[in-house]
Amino acid sequence: MTAVISRRERKKIAARDRILSTAIELFSRRGLGTVTIDDIAAAADVGKGTVYNYFATKEDIVVAFMAGLEARLAPEIARFKPGKRPAHRVLADYILLHFRLKERYHPFVRVFLAQMFGDTERFLPYMVEMQKYTDPPLQSVFAALAERGLLRPDIDLPHLTLSFKTIHLGLTALWAVEGPPFQHTIEAVRHQMQIFTEGILRTAQ
Repeated sequence: MTAVISRRERKKIAARDRILSTAIELFSRRGLGTVTIDDIAAAADVGKGTVYNYFATKEDIVVAFMAGLEARLAPEIARFKPGKRPAHRVLADYILLHFRLKERYHPFVRVFLAQMFGDTERFLPYMVEMQKYTDPPLQSVFAALAERGLLRPDIDLPHLTLSFKTIHLGLTALWAVEGPPFQHTIEAVRHQMQIFTEGILRTAQ
């Protein structure tokens, strides 16, 4: 049975969403450092106190949006099918799918990464939380490759997943810095996945 949301709760959700979307637009255009809470409140047509009712800091807004984005994209990522393609193509296509889905948010992702790399200790708990959305589809991809007998039997899947995510993060940083049309990033993704798979495959493809 679907829960009924009261009018008051709907208004609160709408206010939070408006503040969030307004802040992200400002951050994407001007960067985090030059945007103030006053700017966000004015652009969202709410009081400054209202912004603080939902977000204690600008950084909290950044994290909330990125976590929400990962959650929204999770169902589409989960529909990714490895099929019978070579392993290096499967993994490259998986990363490039992430980039395509996030392309409209490219300016904001650049802001997010700058904040994350600049204040890792603060952002780490949120990054761990986001793994709830990013890990399951990736683990499914590796499980599918293992079922095809492509992976070396001595490879530990959790360690493999962590290694892949580390490379994915580095490629995401390249994607953020380069910007559209991402030609060098696409080439780097394909090349890096060829190198990566050479170390994890049972037999050469």
